[in-house]
Amino acid sequence: MRQYRHIFMLLIIVYALFVINVPRIWKGRSRGLATIIFYWNAFNALANIVLFLSLLPDFLSSFHEGFYSSLCLNAGLYKNKRSGKAIFTFHISKVWELLDTVFMILDGRKTNSLHVTHHIIISTSMIYSYQHIGAMARWIAITNLAAHAALYSYLAAQSCVLKRRTCSARVISGIQMAQFPICLFGLIKIRQFLNARKKCETNYNGLSILIYSSFFILFTRFYINKYGKDCTSRVFKSDSKGLANFSSILRLWNVNLINERWGWLWYEDL
Repeated sequence: MRQYRHIFMLLIIVYALFVINVPRIWKGRSRGLATIIFYWNAFNALANIVLFLSLLPDFLSSFHEGFYSSLCLNAGLYKNKRSGKAIFTFHISKVWELLDTVFMILDGRKTNSLHVTHHIIISTSMIYSYQHIGAMARWIAITNLAAHAALYSYLAAQSCVLKRRTCSARVISGIQMAQFPICLFGLIKIRQFLNARKKCETNYNGLSILIYSSFFILFTRFYINKYGKDCTSRVFKSDSKGLANFSSILRLWNVNLINERWGWLWYEDL
């Protein structure tokens, strides 16, 4: 990883320049891009599923001494041919996922600063943490791969089947958010093991807690602002519809009462 680090960093810099400058001049949509985006999402969904399944046996077997062995002991994570390649590929996958934003811009969609910042920070940290992160990598990888497998599968289905957002979008967003508290839990446990002077094969850094905490808070706010308002508006819409229906029923009831009353008077007059 170290020998390719300068290449990956160059790609991240190019990505940042692209995101800053291209949206100013690119206003349309590229023809045929929808098909490319579908295959891109399908590829990433398949890649994340394969990597997840490659790391799952190591992750499950790492609990032979509870959380301690899973979080602090590398065991065969890097030495095993299957899990070693999977964990390496997972780290570099954060660089190729930068194309997500590129396709969004070329498709004429707007990007938000949280999306771009998240991509830059995560891809950079993955490049520099590969040699030091140790056993904690299995937790970060397994949670992220599971979340992204669901995300890219949804995006691929959305582009060719669903055609529009459904209620599944908030579920997928919730899954994305879940990886942050899970990894925060792991980082806190590592701190506890280190305080207890146990051997821990990971380069613990308080900056990791800061990064995961910050993203968890930011993504939670984004989720509430995006889906909380939708829920509120739907409640108000449903309430307004209910009130409208109720008032229409009252009006009909009043009309019926009036008709019955006038009918009764008309009958008496006869």
